[in-house]
Amino acid sequence: MRNTKNLKNNIKSLKFRMIVVVILIAIVPAILVSAGILNSYKNRAIAIRTSEVLGQARIITNQIVKSEYMTNEQADTQILMSQIDMLTTIYDGRLMIISDDFKIKYDSYNLDNKKIIISEEVLRSFSNAEITNYDPENHYIEMTIPIIDLDDTEENVLGVMLVSVSTDTIAMNLDYLYEIATIIVLLLSVVIIFFGVLGSIRAMKPFKKMS
Repeated sequence: MRNTKNLKNNIKSLKFRMIVVVILIAIVPAILVSAGILNSYKNRAIAIRTSEVLGQARIITNQIVKSEYMTNEQADTQILMSQIDMLTTIYDGRLMIISDDFKIKYDSYNLDNKKIIISEEVLRSFSNAEITNYDPENHYIEMTIPIIDLDDTEENVLGVMLVSVSTDTIAMNLDYLYEIATIIVLLLSVVIIFFGVLGSIRAMKPFKKMS
């Protein structure tokens, strides 16, 4: 009973409140800053990855048009396939080329060739729009890019290229940075609590002398 009463008195004491205030003022901003930095890193890394893949995808769409891959079954596709292999290997991705009748003309995974694919993103890309989406749950970026014949004055869309790339490396780096940030915040918390208690004890000495 006495211990419970002493605990309540200590909690209500000015010294305890000073310690709590010091801890909150120092630790809460550190947590918020670390969370902000990690979120900023994630957004920046995803934006860079999207920009890199989109740039490579545009080069491949131009090569598709130059090689006449969409219109000529006998077209030479050696350069085109080497570029596709490079993109899918470097970024751990999948690439599909969709013809104007919504059939998958090429699938780098060789799973859905000649199948029909109709989605909102594909339909919008047939209207000459580049679409990019990020799926945080499955860790991948998906984009659809129209294949346009630039020599055609009417900008005829010959097909759509669908690219999906993994963001597992970004997630792994983010987990690693999160662990480092957690360790730093914990160490900082221990130091702050130690000096907060020490400072509160010294700050209370004049009040004890007065009393």
